[in-house]
Amino acid sequence: MQNVRIPPTIIQYQAVETEQTQYQLDVFCSILKIVIVVTMALGIAYLIPFLQQQALSALVIGVTMLTVATYSFVTLQFITTGNMSLFVRLWLALATWTVFAFGMLQSSEFLHITALGGVVVIALSAFLEEDRIATYWLIGNVTSFILAIIASVTIDIPRFDLGGLYPIVFYGTPTAVLIIIAQIGKITTQQFKSSLIESETRRKQLEIKEKQLLAYTIEVEDARQQAEKSDRVKSAFLASMSHELRTPLNAIINFTSFVADGDVGDINTQQKELLTDVVVSAKHLLQLINDVLDMSKIEANALTLYVEDNIDLHNIITKIITTGQGLLLDKPVSLKMQIAEDLPQIRCDQQRVTQILVNLMSNACKFTQQGEISVIASSTQHEVIISVCDTGAGIPFEEQDTIFEAFRQSETGLKNGKGTGLGLAISKSLAEAHGGRIRLESVPDKGTTFSVILPIAGTSAS
Repeated sequence: MQNVRIPPTIIQYQAVETEQTQYQLDVFCSILKIVIVVTMALGIAYLIPFLQQQALSALVIGVTMLTVATYSFVTLQFITTGNMSLFVRLWLALATWTVFAFGMLQSSEFLHITALGGVVVIALSAFLEEDRIATYWLIGNVTSFILAIIASVTIDIPRFDLGGLYPIVFYGTPTAVLIIIAQIGKITTQQFKSSLIESETRRKQLEIKEKQLLAYTIEVEDARQQAEKSDRVKSAFLASMSHELRTPLNAIINFTSFVADGDVGDINTQQKELLTDVVVSAKHLLQLINDVLDMSKIEANALTLYVEDNIDLHNIITKIITTGQGLLLDKPVSLKMQIAEDLPQIRCDQQRVTQILVNLMSNACKFTQQGEISVIASSTQHEVIISVCDTGAGIPFEEQDTIFEAFRQSETGLKNGKGTGLGLAISKSLAEAHGGRIRLESVPDKGTTFSVILPIAGTSAS
C-alpha cells in the first residue's frame, strides 16, 4: 500500500480541531454534573405532590426531570469526542422538551424558571453546535416557550400544590439555573483568557521569527550581492584574460602559418606537417578562448549584437555547407542543402547567426560517422527555421534538457573528448538574444535535428 503524506498544515488544523472538541466535551461534562443534582432534586420534589394529590402534571414533570438526570449520568459515563455530537443533540432535544413541559404544566408564576431553562439550552447549543444548527435550537426553544404559554392558557390543565416545597422550587431552581449559566460564563471566560494569552504568546513568537527572517533575508541579500560581485569579477577576469590570450595566440597562428607556407625560407615535409599541427591546435585553442569570451559576455549581460537589415541566409548556409565539407573530408558522410525558394531576408547579426549554425554543423560533423547531414531552411509568416539534421549517435532523452547548459556535454560528447561544452549554450543564448529559440529533436542511434528559429523582423541591437 502506498503511503500518503499529509501536509503539515492539515495535521496542525486537525490537532487544533481535536483540542477544541476536547475543550467542548470538558465544559459539557462539568455542566452535566450540576444538571444531574438539580434535575434529580426537582424530580423527587415533584413526585411528592403526585403521591399526595395524584396530580398527573406533577408526575410528568417529575419523570421528565428524573429522565434528564438519568440521561445526563449515562452521558457522563459513555460520551467521547468521537460520539459527542450524538449525545449532545439527544440531550438538547430532551432539555427542549423539559422547557416545554415545565412551562405548560406549571402555573404562570413559574414562567421565569421556564425562560431560564430555555436560556441554558440555547447557551449550550451555541457553545457546542455549529452556527447553523445552534440557530435551529434557538428557534426550537423560543417556539417551545411560546407554545407552553399558549397551551397553559388555552388547555384546562389540573394544577397541584407544591406545599412546603414551593419556596425551594420557586427560588432554588432559578438559583441553580443561574449557577449553570454562571459556570458556562466562567469556563468560557477562562478559555477566552487562555486564548488571549496564547495569542499574545504566538504574536511574540511571530515577532521573533519575523526578526529572524529579516536577519536571514539580509544575510541572503548580502550573499547574493557577494555572489553577483564574484560573478562579475569572474566574468571580467575571463574577458580580460581571453583578450590577453587571443592577441599572442593570433600572432602564433599567423607567424607559424608563414613558416609552414615557406614564406621565410624552405622547410622539409616533416617540418611542414609539424607546423601545420601547431596551427590546427592553436586555432582549436583560439576557438575555445572565443567560446569562453562569449560565455563571459553572456553571463555579464555584456553581449552586443550588430544588427543589420536584409541579411541573405542563402550566403550564410552556403558557408556552413563549405565548413561542413572541410570537417567531413575523411568520413563517408554526404552533405545536403535544401533551401526554400521564397526564403526571406531577415534582420539579424550576421556574424552571430553564422556562429550559431557553425556550432550546430560542427556538432553534426563531429558525431556523425556515416550517413548524411542535411541543412533545411524554410519560413512561416513571421519566422525562419533553419534545421541541421544528422544520422549520428543521437542524444538520450534524459540528457536532452541539460546539453544546453554551460560546460555540460552528452555522454557521447564526453567520450569524444573535444570541446568545452559551451557551443550549444552560446548558440541558445545567441538565438534568444535575437528573439528566437533552438529546438532539439533526437532519437538515440538514429540521429539529431537542431532547428534554429529566428524572427524575420529580428531584434534591436543591444
